Amino acid sequence: MIEINKPVINPELLESMNKFLDDKSAENELILIGKINQSHLLTPVIVSGNVENCLIEEGSTVSFKTVSNTNDESYFIAFTDLDELGKWSKDKEQTLIYTCDDLNGIVIENINTIKGFVINPYSQRFIVTPEVMLYFSQRKSELVVEKDTKIMLGQPPKNSFKTI
Repeated sequence: MIEINKPVINPELLESMNKFLDDKSAENELILIGKINQSHLLTPVIVSGNVENCLIEEGSTVSFKTVSNTNDESYFIAFTDLDELGKWSKDKEQTLIYTCDDLNGIVIENINTIKGFVINPYSQRFIVTPEVMLYFSQRKSELVVEKDTKIMLGQPPKNSFKTI
């Protein structure tokens, strides 16, 4: 659970994004996927309705701010921290805090109008689409073995499985 009174910061995510952009190795990719999946991101929104003590009251509407590419495809925007948010807007923005999975779910609900979300669109510009999230899921099940790590492979004894 996220602590709403603490600033959202993601130094490890920023570091892994920069490492991956410099060296797109399989190891850096897996580290990046892990950091993205663990992170909380600031997402600019427009809240129409009442907000009381940081709680959006029932009946309010939340609209996400977007950016578009040259193909006129729209993406939600998300930021790793206030510094990155400040590169987009100097105004005091209303933001909600989401995980990558949360944002992906919202994208899927709006797939006819939204293609994905972009993390830090004014620096690293890392685009996440539902296809990328599927790829993340597939890659998370993989293991990168460090150099000089000993691995033992074997088969379980024949009688260790029961047929039901």
